[in-house]
Amino acid sequence: KQVRLLWQRLAQVTFRHPFLLMLHFLSTACASVALGLIFWNSRRDTSGIQNRMGVLFFIILYLTLMSLSSLPIWKEDQILFRRERASGVYGTNAYFTVVVLFDVIVLRVIPPIFFAIVTYWMVGLHANIFNAVFCAVILIMTNVAASALCMCVGIISPSNASANVIGLLVLLVSILCGGFLLNKQDPHSGGSVAITWLENLSFVNYAFEALLINEFLDAGTFYFTPKLVDSKPSDAPTDGSDPIKVPVSGAEVLDFFSFGDTRDVMMYDATALLTIVCTYLVLAFVLLKLSQREAMY
Repeated sequence: KQVRLLWQRLAQVTFRHPFLLMLHFLSTACASVALGLIFWNSRRDTSGIQNRMGVLFFIILYLTLMSLSSLPIWKEDQILFRRERASGVYGTNAYFTVVVLFDVIVLRVIPPIFFAIVTYWMVGLHANIFNAVFCAVILIMTNVAASALCMCVGIISPSNASANVIGLLVLLVSILCGGFLLNKQDPHSGGSVAITWLENLSFVNYAFEALLINEFLDAGTFYFTPKLVDSKPSDAPTDGSDPIKVPVSGAEVLDFFSFGDTRDVMMYDATALLTIVCTYLVLAFVLLKLSQREAMY
């Protein structure tokens, strides 16, 4: 009963002031169409491979930064929550359940579907219904993981201003160690242990690798198209056409960029991402409980 009544009140407040809701949906819809047009029907040569990686990473980046809207959800109604909880109207468990479910279902599950439906097919990614569904699931878990992390930051931060700064820094570190900006096999001169530790904690790292394996593995033949500057092989064409096309499999593309190239690795990444989601949600609940206990004293 507590959950039902709190859900009804939160829904009424949200739909009376739907700006944030519309911003999420409208901006995501526009971004999905814009990405589809920019990366329209990506080819299978070197530039096409780069475009496929770029669009997948940008989607993760977009969803990660949009999750910053979860930072102030505990601060906005903090006084009201403490008064109603102290009066015995409802408990912390019901309040946490409603806030998380509403944020996750409305703002974290629906927007990624735009990318899985619109951008996925416009760009010409792996044309298989299983791959499209798996892509949507990974994007949703990525969005929820980023949102849950922001919830944790928002609870422990003394103000919304400090939460914005801390949350942005934490998300940027996860993005930096996500596998696109920093190669996994880079020697990491002077900081190998620290970088590896951060990569293992980065939800972006697992999400990006899972999406790449889902995209390239068993997706047919791709082509590396190197440009020869100083010389050409004797059998290279001289009519101005592409001098060289090196056929490679999707697994070879993944191996070239130091990503996993098996479905076992893909499922491991998905499991790790789900574990991170659950861990952050449990941590947010514990932090909220502790913050309310401190407020009583």
